[in-house]
Formats: sequence, structure tokens, C-alpha cells
Amino acid sequence: MVKTPALPALTLAEARRLALDAQRLGTRPECDQPPTVESVTALVRRLGYLQRDPLAVVAPSHRLVLWSRLGRDAFTEVEAGLWEQRSLFEYWAHAAAILPTADFPLHRWRMQHYRRGPATFATGTQSWIEGKRSLRRSILRRLATDGPLPASAFASHPTVPRVAGWSSWGDHQRMLEVLWFQGLTSVAGRDRRGRLWALTESWLPDVMTGPPIPQSRALIELAARSLEALGVATGRQIGSHLIGGAPRSIAASIDRLCALGLAQEVEVVGDSGPLPGRWLASMPAVRSWEQGLLRDWSGRTTLLSPFDNLIIDRPRTEAIFDFHYRMEIYVPRAQRRYGYYVLPILHQDRMVGRVDCRRDIEARALEVLSVHAEPRVPHAPEIGALILLALRSLATAVGMEEVALRDPGGVPTPWKTTLGC
Repeated sequence: MVKTPALPALTLAEARRLALDAQRLGTRPECDQPPTVESVTALVRRLGYLQRDPLAVVAPSHRLVLWSRLGRDAFTEVEAGLWEQRSLFEYWAHAAAILPTADFPLHRWRMQHYRRGPATFATGTQSWIEGKRSLRRSILRRLATDGPLPASAFASHPTVPRVAGWSSWGDHQRMLEVLWFQGLTSVAGRDRRGRLWALTESWLPDVMTGPPIPQSRALIELAARSLEALGVATGRQIGSHLIGGAPRSIAASIDRLCALGLAQEVEVVGDSGPLPGRWLASMPAVRSWEQGLLRDWSGRTTLLSPFDNLIIDRPRTEAIFDFHYRMEIYVPRAQRRYGYYVLPILHQDRMVGRVDCRRDIEARALEVLSVHAEPRVPHAPEIGALILLALRSLATAVGMEEVALRDPGGVPTPWKTTLGC
């Protein structure tokens, strides 16, 4: 009998460091290098996507994600990439996201999938779409003539009672969303009213040329990109990263990555033995591990958006970082454990605490409402000093002049002096 070779065994510390390196959180940010549209676009491509979220208690999530990597704000560069150079575009990854325009062809199979019909949407939604063909035609004609336009430009269309599972939007807003999923419309700007809509063939004319990439090939490429962005991950984690809700064929895509030498099956070993599931590592991650680059690994201290790519997969975050994170924005104030808008504190390769903070526009301050340390992690005074530096950097990035610690409950004693408590 031929003995199956043992899989490379990564410790949890090694898996964490590979994940951080993949997400560009393993080294000191190059603050002396001003970001450009090109460098930010390349970073987004490396990360896979930037999640869009309406919460902006400190700053919109995509700005926080970039700040964590760059050490400075990149708002201007993202806006120029989206609306001027159009090297970035908005679409759906596992959530509403900013993506590299170069990746548009990889998502066209999904757009085609949404156009094909009943299996794509819930039955009630599909029936609604079928009954709104005239609305669809009128929106497309109007955008061809007058776009880009806000959703309010179509508000004169009558509205029927809401469809189960949909918001209470008007029919025109629902149809614009459907057309966006189908790839026929694109977000062409934002103003105080929200998104501006344009025909994709007008806004991004180059991406609609040629036949779509076959779904099987696109899924292999997306799986490869997802694994590269994660460093080490299970098949489920790979599938949810860029492909959210991907078909079962993602398993075949992962097998193909291994066959092509683009991925290596590994074990991730914790205190109680190997973690469950089939774990894979990208080849850059495998080479880092083989070359011993993780031994002298130093990392950084920074704060993470609640929607940061590193921690958005909560079960993965718990498995690798032993860090349980849930947002408490919908929890009544008296029942919150950590706060309304809590940023995890990353120090080297561990999550060492959480900061509840917000911008106080009137006082021009980043207001810190609480600081909580995680159990079983170092609480050395120098960590408190590094956290304060990160808070000051964040305050500057979001246009605030100082850090104001209002009532920093939960601060461990060694951090109090260095944090100024």
C-alpha cells in the first residue's frame, strides 16, 4: 500500500501570520509613500474587494480598511479610481463592494446567471420582475438618453405593495437594483441622494466587449484570487470571500487549483489537534512557510473596521485568532458588552482588544468611549503606547485633531498610563 504523504502542518501562529501577510497587515505601513490611484487599485485587487457599508461612525468601512494597510487616508484616490479613471467599480462580492474593474469579466457569469431567470431570484421577486417589463424598458431608455441619474429621477413610476424579502423601496429602486445585479447598469457616482446610475455599456464600455468568461474558468480564477487574499483558508472560506453564494462547483475549482500547483492542502494545528475542514494555502504562503519567513515575523499594531476583510468571516476569525466578534449596533445600549461601533485592536498576530469610538465633529476629536483588553493576551505597557499611536493616526486620517478618551472602561492597568487614562 502506498502511504499518503503527510500534509504540511501549520501552527495557529503560522496560519495567523500567513493570513495577515496575505491581507497586507504583516508589515509596517509605508506612510512615507503617498497613495496613488494605481497603488490603491492594486491593493484592492490584492485584498479582493472593499466592502461598502453605510455606517460611518468613524469613517466608511472601505476607508478604514485602506487606512489599516496604508497608515493614511486614501479617500481621494478611491474616489478618483471609481469616478474618474474608473479602475474600480461597485458590484456584489459577498456584499456590496468596490472591486477592480479589471475583474469585471470574472463576474460576468454571475450577471448572466441573474439574467437567466427563475432560479436566480425568489419566486415572488421573479414574478414581480416579469410583471415589470415596461418599467425595465423605460429605465434603460431613460439612462441611455439622460444618464447618469439618481433613483429619484424615476420616482414617478407607480409602486405596488412590497415583495417579501425586499425593502420598502419603490418599484423603480427595486428595478435599478435588479439591473445592477444583471450587469446592465453600473454605479456611476454618488451624491447626497445616494447612487447615480448609468448603463454599463456607456460607463464601462470596454468591459462589455467579447464573450463572457465561462463560469467554470471564472470560478477557478476567483477561487485563486480569494485564496491569495486569505493566505490560508478552507473551501467554504474561499467560496464566501469573493464569490458569496457560489455554486457547489467551487469544490471542483479548488481541486483544479491544487492540480495546477496554485494551492497546497495543509493542516492547521491548534492546541487540541488539527482544525476541522479541508484547509489550503496559497503557494506564496507555502513558500513563506518553507523559507522560514514567519519565524522573525514582527507585524504591526492597528485598528480594524468591523467589516475588514481579515475578520468579516466571523467563524474563520474565531478559528484562527480565537477572537469572538459581533457588532452590537442593534443591541439595546444597556445590554451592549463592548459598545456601538467597536474596532478590534490588532497587535502583531493577535487581537488584543477592542475600542469603541466615534468622530465628534463639533469637538474635532476621535472620541474613545471604551477600551477593552482580550483575556490571555499580553498587556504590556508598550502595547498601550502603540494603541495610542494607532488612535492618533486614525484621528488624523479621518480629519480629527485629537484623541479624546472619555470613559475608557475595561483598560488593563499596564495600558492606563501609556493611554493617558
